[in-house]
Amino acid sequence: MEAPKVLIVDDEPALQKALKMALKYEGYQLDFADNGESGLEMFHRINPDLVFLDLKMPVMDGYHFLESLEISPDAPYTIIVITGHGIDQEIEKCYNLGIDFFLKKPLSTVEVCCIARRCIEVKRLKAEREKLIENLQQAQETINYLKAFLVICSSCKRVRDEDEQWLDLDTYLRKHSDTQFSHGVCPQCIEMLYPDILEVIRKKEPKK
Repeated sequence: MEAPKVLIVDDEPALQKALKMALKYEGYQLDFADNGESGLEMFHRINPDLVFLDLKMPVMDGYHFLESLEISPDAPYTIIVITGHGIDQEIEKCYNLGIDFFLKKPLSTVEVCCIARRCIEVKRLKAEREKLIENLQQAQETINYLKAFLVICSSCKRVRDEDEQWLDLDTYLRKHSDTQFSHGVCPQCIEMLYPDILEVIRKKEPKK
């Protein structure tokens, strides 16, 4: 499994170092940017699972970074804002822009690790749930298709699938279900195809 990607966007070398020290044993892939503009470029390049974002930065601040992302409720990443102020107007503005959590300076190593773990785990579980729902929907579509009707060639008995391909019946069923097959020969076909073998079998059968 690929290591979760964590992007740290902050212009303070001391804070970058503190986050690196806090997270270095967590097994994450860490990337750093020292302003919102370079952070935004890196964000689109690496597609992080988690972002630690400072608000006060040169070139592009944290607010413009968030506005550029246009975060949706079902985003596959989490944004954690780091602030040394945490006034009500800042908090409200950031939440309106779609962030998930706030961390206030000075940072606690334990808090950073715990919140990072929780955010990544929540997104992982959500992704797994969505994948499961997708698989169930596909299975239901398959069941509905099979329950409808099959177009079967009246001559060769092949089945036409949804891609307009003509398949042998066992190939078709394998493609659309988890059915396993074990081939045999029915008595009528034995009589038609292998009459000599059938005669031998009959001679070996005990007389009633």
